[in-house]
Amino acid sequence: LFVKQQGQGQPLILLHGWGFNGDIWNDIAARLAQDWRIYQVDLPGHGRSPFCEYSLSTLTDNLAVLPKNAVWIGWSLGGLLAMAMARWRPSWVRALVLVSTSPRFVTDKDWPHAMTPTVLEQFAQQLQKDTVGTLRRFLALQVKGSETALQQRRALNALLKKTGLPQPEALEAGLTLLQNTDLRPELLQIRSPALLCLGERDTIVPAGVGEDCQQWWPNLQKIGIKPAAHVPFLSHPDIFMHYLQGFLNVTP
Repeated sequence: LFVKQQGQGQPLILLHGWGFNGDIWNDIAARLAQDWRIYQVDLPGHGRSPFCEYSLSTLTDNLAVLPKNAVWIGWSLGGLLAMAMARWRPSWVRALVLVSTSPRFVTDKDWPHAMTPTVLEQFAQQLQKDTVGTLRRFLALQVKGSETALQQRRALNALLKKTGLPQPEALEAGLTLLQNTDLRPELLQIRSPALLCLGERDTIVPAGVGEDCQQWWPNLQKIGIKPAAHVPFLSHPDIFMHYLQGFLNVTP
C-alpha cells in the first residue's frame, strides 16, 4: 500500500471511498497532523497502490501493515473496511470514526436506508462501457442535495484530474464489494468506541441508516450534519472537525 504520513503523536488512519484515493483527506489530514501521526492510505488499485484481490480478508491483511491501536477514520467504502478491521483485527483499532458509510450499502426488506441493488448494478454495467463518465455520474450523486454541490463537484473533479483515475479492475471489484457485503451480523462483536457521521442530505447513504445501525450496534454514537450530502468532511470541514474532536477528546 502507498501510505502518506505526516504529523507526530498517536496513530490515526484515514481510508478513502470508492473512486478516489488518500488525497481526498489532504485538508483534514493537515489539521489533524497538529496532534496525531496521520496515515493517508491509497486503497489497492487506487492512487499509487497496486491492485489486489478485493475480498475483505485480503484487504484487511493488506491494511494490517498499519500501526496497531490506532484511530481509524473511514469514509464510504473505507468505512466498511474500517468496520472489518475493528471486527477481525481488534488490536489494530482503538476507535472508529465512520463517515457516510454503512454495514450494508444495498436495500433489503428490513434495511430501507440504502441504495437499491438496481442502482449499483447500473453503475457496474456503465463502468464497463465508460469508466470516466461513470465516475463523474457517481461524483455528481455524492454531492447531490448539498448546499455547496457545485463547488464540491468542481473540487472533486479537479482532484480526480490531478491524482488520476483508479484502475478499472479496482473500480469493478470495489463495486462488487459494496453490492455483496453485509456486516450487520458482525457489529455486536466490535468493541472499540465508534462514531457514525452522516450527511442529512446524502442520497447514497441516507441519514436514516444511523438509527438502523443502532438496532444492530447499540453502543454506536451517531451525529448528522444537516446541510451535508455524502462528503461532509469536504463540504463542512469545521462542523465535521468539531464533532470529530469532541469524540476523540473523550475516547480512552
